[in-house]
Amino acid sequence: MVLNINKDSFVVFDLDDTLYKEVDFLKSAYQHISFLLEDEIGDFIYEEMYELYENGESVFDVIKEKYTFAFSINELVHEYRYHMPMISLDKQTEKLLQNLKDNNVCIGIITDGRKESQRNKLHALGILDLFDEVLISEEFGSEKPDIRNFRFYEVQFPNKTYTYIGDNFKKDFISPNKLSWTTIGLLDNGQNIHKQNLDLPKEHLPQYTIKDFSELQLKFSNS
Repeated sequence: MVLNINKDSFVVFDLDDTLYKEVDFLKSAYQHISFLLEDEIGDFIYEEMYELYENGESVFDVIKEKYTFAFSINELVHEYRYHMPMISLDKQTEKLLQNLKDNNVCIGIITDGRKESQRNKLHALGILDLFDEVLISEEFGSEKPDIRNFRFYEVQFPNKTYTYIGDNFKKDFISPNKLSWTTIGLLDNGQNIHKQNLDLPKEHLPQYTIKDFSELQLKFSNS
């Protein structure tokens, strides 16, 4: 699809499973925890943990029962949530963000989650400084689909033409649709942690869908 961009455009992104794949955060966390437990267990159990996850098992419950180590389950959950992840942008996403910034287009983020976790992700991706604004639900006080999360951008950056790009059809597009933003849904390529459901009322659905960012063509104009 073609997205018309001009000096008044503001493009806002979701984070998880939009700018990067959240499963990569999960893999990074399991590797981190495997390193923490390796000395006590005497084995590096990353592959076992990931297989448990793929099989729908309660990963931390299973390894706590199978192995002897000092960490409690609550401590493992803390390490999972707050470790500094090893994640990266794919080339298409990096190219899109850089193209927007090279053309002086304002960009932002609206993401649900814990502030420390989400900011760790942004730091690890190396993109925090690219954004004109970052809205994280825990910091802001409400989660999508609360319309306040989107109106924030209209108040802070008035008289713009707003676009929202996300992946969660249950909550990402309800409010920006109400506000007459352009909405673009990034389709699951089979790697999303939270599977998509396209069989939803019209107000939940984005106006456009793309398989990946290579399908999003930016058309710049001065008007």
